[in-house]
Amino acid sequence: MKKLFIVAVALVALAGMAQAADFTVDPNPAAGPSGPSSDLRAPNITQNTDPATIVAANSVSCNAGGLHTDNWYLRRFFLNTDHGINIQYTVTSVDLGIETAAGATGTQPMTLSLYGLASGDALNFANLGTSQIGTANFSLADASEVVQNFVVGGAILDPMADDLVVEVFTPEGQTDGNTFFIGSNDAGQSQPSFLAAPDCGVTEPTDTAAIGFGNMHIVMTVNGDEAAQPTPTQDPSAGGAPIPTMNRWGMLAMVGMLLGVAVLVIIRRK
Repeated sequence: MKKLFIVAVALVALAGMAQAADFTVDPNPAAGPSGPSSDLRAPNITQNTDPATIVAANSVSCNAGGLHTDNWYLRRFFLNTDHGINIQYTVTSVDLGIETAAGATGTQPMTLSLYGLASGDALNFANLGTSQIGTANFSLADASEVVQNFVVGGAILDPMADDLVVEVFTPEGQTDGNTFFIGSNDAGQSQPSFLAAPDCGVTEPTDTAAIGFGNMHIVMTVNGDEAAQPTPTQDPSAGGAPIPTMNRWGMLAMVGMLLGVAVLVIIRRK
């Protein structure tokens, strides 16, 4: 009986260890690209030296046996200082790298969110919670080593005051048997990639290099438009002040007023 008890305890301990989550690469990497892939647009805003290549077994997630816990992946774009944007910037979609997406039913949930984070604010969940400008939920189909386009919208009204943060969230997939590893490469990046996963002890967005994965450069391109606010007709000379213009109703009103003044002058003279 004592031996049986010891064996039972050992089995329980092993089972507990099997469920413990840790940061690992995909234990079952795909043989090559598969699944639907979008044609790449000309990069609008990217921090990747190579925004098109996905390297197998280069990304990590907080997972157990490849089945992930809650994971957040983020990039912070300094629109004004890094990209020279100083007027309203409207995001229309995001091209996102996917290393592995394998759902037990062929799909799994994913959420893409956009934030306008004040330039002086730290990148943490408390600050992001008050600065969301757009979000979209997706049913992500199985795919591997591809870059896909996801439509999500939001506007940074003043890029000189606010930075753009793009967040990818994959909810716990262990119950449903889901595997997700975001696409990345080690070709270089102009700003850090960030990851958060409370079940692995990373409770706030953290530079992947700071947790030992410096080669994990998340592949992401933001597609959007710069749009100045409507203004009066501008003087063609550089730096000219706005020139007031008048529509036809204004012209008619002015003509009517001048006619009225003329009639009064004629009456007084008589």
